[in-house]
Amino acid sequence: MVKATGNRFGARPLAVILSLGLLALLAFAAGPAAAAEPEGARIKSYEATITSSQAGGHPDLSIDFEVGTRIDPLLDDPCACNDIKNARVEFPAGFIGNPHAVAECSAQQFLVDRCPVDSQVGLAKPDVLLADGCCAIPGWAPVYNLVPEPGQAGLLGFKGYYFNFPIFTVLSARTGGEGPHGSDYGLNAEVRGITRLFGLVRFKQIIWGVPASPVHDEWRFQKGGGFPSGTPTASNLSERPYLSMPTSCLGPLKSTLVSIAYDHGVHEREADWPETTGCDQLGFNPSLAANPSTVQADTPSGLDVKLKVPQKESPVTPSDSEIRAVKVTMPEGFSVNPSAADGKTSCSDAEANFKSQDAARCPEFSKVGTLSLDSWALPEPIAGGIYLGEPKPGDRYRLIITADGFGTHVKLPGSAHPDPRTGQLTVVFENLPQAPLTEFDMHFFGSERGLLATPERCGTYPVQSEFVPWAGNLPNQYSTQFFTIDSGPGGSPCPGAARPFSPGFRAVGASNGAGSHSPLSIYLTRADGDQNLDTISVKTPPGFTATLKGVPYCPVATLAATADPSHSGRDEQAAPLCPSASQVGVSSAGAGAGSRPYYAPGKVYLAGPYKGAPLSLAVVTPAVSGPYDLGNVVNRVALRVNPVTAQVTAVSDPLPQILEGIPLRLRSVLIDLDRKGFALNPTSCRPFGVEGLLTGTEGATGTGSTHFQAANCDALDFSPKLTTTLRGATKRTGYPALKAVLTQKAGESNIRRAVVSLPHSEFLEQSHIGTICTRVQFAADACPAASVYGRARVVTPILDQPLEGPVYLRSSNHPLPDLVAALKGPASQPIEIELSGRIDTDKTGGIRTTFDAVPDAPVSRFVLEMKGGKKGLLVNSDNLCRRKHFVNAKILGQSGARANQKPLLKAPCGGKRGKRAKRAAKGGER
Repeated sequence: MVKATGNRFGARPLAVILSLGLLALLAFAAGPAAAAEPEGARIKSYEATITSSQAGGHPDLSIDFEVGTRIDPLLDDPCACNDIKNARVEFPAGFIGNPHAVAECSAQQFLVDRCPVDSQVGLAKPDVLLADGCCAIPGWAPVYNLVPEPGQAGLLGFKGYYFNFPIFTVLSARTGGEGPHGSDYGLNAEVRGITRLFGLVRFKQIIWGVPASPVHDEWRFQKGGGFPSGTPTASNLSERPYLSMPTSCLGPLKSTLVSIAYDHGVHEREADWPETTGCDQLGFNPSLAANPSTVQADTPSGLDVKLKVPQKESPVTPSDSEIRAVKVTMPEGFSVNPSAADGKTSCSDAEANFKSQDAARCPEFSKVGTLSLDSWALPEPIAGGIYLGEPKPGDRYRLIITADGFGTHVKLPGSAHPDPRTGQLTVVFENLPQAPLTEFDMHFFGSERGLLATPERCGTYPVQSEFVPWAGNLPNQYSTQFFTIDSGPGGSPCPGAARPFSPGFRAVGASNGAGSHSPLSIYLTRADGDQNLDTISVKTPPGFTATLKGVPYCPVATLAATADPSHSGRDEQAAPLCPSASQVGVSSAGAGAGSRPYYAPGKVYLAGPYKGAPLSLAVVTPAVSGPYDLGNVVNRVALRVNPVTAQVTAVSDPLPQILEGIPLRLRSVLIDLDRKGFALNPTSCRPFGVEGLLTGTEGATGTGSTHFQAANCDALDFSPKLTTTLRGATKRTGYPALKAVLTQKAGESNIRRAVVSLPHSEFLEQSHIGTICTRVQFAADACPAASVYGRARVVTPILDQPLEGPVYLRSSNHPLPDLVAALKGPASQPIEIELSGRIDTDKTGGIRTTFDAVPDAPVSRFVLEMKGGKKGLLVNSDNLCRRKHFVNAKILGQSGARANQKPLLKAPCGGKRGKRAKRAAKGGER
C-alpha cells in the first residue's frame, strides 16, 4: 500500500477526458481553519492510499478524511451542522479514470435503488453526527457510475446508509486556469449545495482500479439491496481498467481541496500525492502519417495528419506512456501557401478561452481545418476545428486546435516554424495533456486557397516526426513516412531538369494621344509550374518619358526605415513614410500557388540615383495578409536612360523569393504609373513596342512585347524657332564664336531631325581641329580637355534643372569628326543625353551639321555655344558686315511635320555694340 497524508492537497491534474468521479465523496471537505472559522468547516485529517505506485498501473484508491462538526442549539430543530456548501477536489495530472469501462446507472434506476451491479465502481462510508451528539450507525454504501447530464464529463453517486440521502459528484476536466496555456487538463470532482442538516465526522471511500475484477465480488451490491449480497457476485463485464496512474514519474505531485463555506469563505489545502514509479517499464510507440490532398506539384494543398498513440487496456499491464509533445518536419518545398491567410482572421487567447472552463469561441473566419480526437476514456471520438492563432512575438504562425464533447473542452495551442531561408515547415505541439489520447485526425483545408502548397517538383518526399513521452525515463521516438508528387500542376507532365518559363507580359496605356500625359500599366504573370520570377526589365518606347519636374524623391534613409523590421506593414498602410508628393503610381503583387493568389497592394515612389542609373523607382509593398504582418518589401527599380534615344529601361532588383519563412511563389506583378501629369506619351505616331525581359530563378529568360503606337500626331503644332549669332571677329579670315538658340512652345511635336547649313561666309577651319576625343574615351567619360570646342545647354519642361555639358569633336566614320554635345543633369538627377551631329558640306559647299537622331523629348530651349579665336572651328570667308547672311535650317518633327526656316546669321556689326565686339575679337584675327 502507498499512502499520502498531510494538510495540503494539491497538484496539476490532467484530464482531457472525463474520468474518475471516484472522489465525489470529497465534496464534503472544507478549507484551512482560520481564527473565525467554524468548527464545522475544518478538515482535521486526510489520508489517501493506493495499492500500487506503478506508472500506468490500475490501483485501487482509498480515501479517509475527518471533518470538524458542531452542534448548533440555536436552531428551532437543533442539529449537528456542516458548514461546507460546495467542495471541489483537483486530482494530480495523469491520474485518470475511464467512466466508459463500466456500465452506467440511469437517474431513475439510482432513485429506486435499482442500479446494475456492473455500474458499481467502489464503496463509500460517511460517519455523521446526530443532533443529540451521537453518531449515526456506520455502513458501507455502493458508489455507482451514473449517466451524466448533458455537458458533464462524468457523474458518480451514492446514498448514505443511515439517511438514504443521495450525494452526486460531477466530474469535469480543468480546461481553464492561469498556466501558460490555461490548464493542465486535470480532473475535478465537485459537489455543490451540501445540506447542513447533519454533520460529517469522517468519510471513507474506496474506488476500484478494475471494477470487474473478481477480487471485488464479495463487496458487490445487488440491485435494490442496501447491503452486500453476502455471497460473492461476479461482474458481467470484461476486466477493463477504470483507474490509471500517471505515466510521468516527475514529481512531487499534489492534490488540492477547495471548499466554499456557507459564509462564502473559500478554503484550500494541499497534500502530497504518492510518488509514481516504474516509468522505464512503460511502452511508447506512436506513429504519424501526413499526406497532402493532391499529388500535383506547385499546387495549393490541404493536409491530412493521423497521429496514433497506442494504449493498452489490460487490467494487469501498465498503460503505455502518453504523448507529451510532437514535432513534425515537412519536406523542403512543402510550404505555407501565401494566399492561405487572405480574408482570414485569427483566434485570440481570450477567444480560445484558455483561462476559462468554457468551450473555445474562435471566429469562423480563423478556421483552417477540422479535428477528430479519440481516447480510450471517451465513448467515441469528439470533433473540433483547427484555427489560426493570434500571432505573438517570436511565435508568429500559431495554431489552436479545439474539440468538444462529453463535457470536455479541448483547447491546445501549437506552432508552425518555417525555415527563414527555405520555408521548410516544422509543426510543434508541446505540453499535450497527460491523458490517454489514442488518435488525432487533423484535416487542413485544401482547395484553391489551401493552407499549404506542394513542392515544385515531382518526387518522393519524407515527413519526419519526433515524439516525446510523458515518461521521462523513455527515449524520444522517431519515425519517417513518405508521400509522392507524381505530376505537374493540373495533371501536366512532371518538369524536367529545369522547369519551364513562359511568363506573360502586357503593357497598357490609358490613352494613346500623342504628346499627352497618360498612365501606363505594366502587368507580368507566371503560371503554376514555371520557374519563379527573379528580375524584371522593361524598355519603354522611344519618346515615352515622364514629367519629373516638381516631383521630390523618397529619400534613401526613408526607404531604409520603411524596410526596417521595426516598421510594420500595418504602420505603413496607415501612415506611409515616403512623402505622398513622391508617389507616382501604385502596384500589386500576386503571391501563392493556385488560381486565387493573394494580391498585396503597394505604392510606387520616385527615388534618386541608384546602381549607376540617374533615377529609380521604389516599390513599397506592405506584406499584410489576414492576421499576419510580415513588414514591408521595398524593391528598387533602376531607371536607365539611353543617351542617344532617351529610351528608359527599368531594371528591378531581384524579386524577393521568401519572406519570414513563407516562399512567395510570385504569380504576378502590376505597376501602374497613374500619377496625374506624370507619364508622357511620344509625339511620334510610328509603331513601337513596350518590351519586357524577365529572368527565372533557374536561369531561364523570357521576353514579351506589347504594341504601342501614339495617335493624332498630325494634330500637334510644330513651330520651333532657331536664332544664330556670331560674336567676335567679323572681318574676313576672322574666327568668330557661334551661338545657336532653338526655342519651342509647350505641347508641340518634339524634334526628330535637324539639318543646319551655315552660309558661304563661314568655312571650317581644319587647322584648328586639334585634339579629337575617341569613341572609347567618350564612352569612358574620359575625353581630353583639348577636345572640348564649345558648350551646350538644354531646358526642358519635364525636368527641374537643365541638362548641360561640353561639346566635343569626336572621331567618326565620316571624313570629318562629329560634333557631340554631352549633356548631363545635376548630381541629384544625372541624366545623360548624347546629341551627335555629323559635319560635312552641303551641295553649295557650305558647312552643314546634321543631327539625325534627336530624342523624342520636349525641349523649351536649346543653346549651343561654340568657341571662337584660336579654338574656333569657323573662319570668315568674307567681311560679315558687308551684307546679310542667312542660315538654312531644315527641322523635321517627330509627328512628321516640317519647319524649314532661314534665320538671319546675326553678327556684331555697326554702332557702339559693333565696335565693342571688334575690339573684343581683335586678338582672334590674322
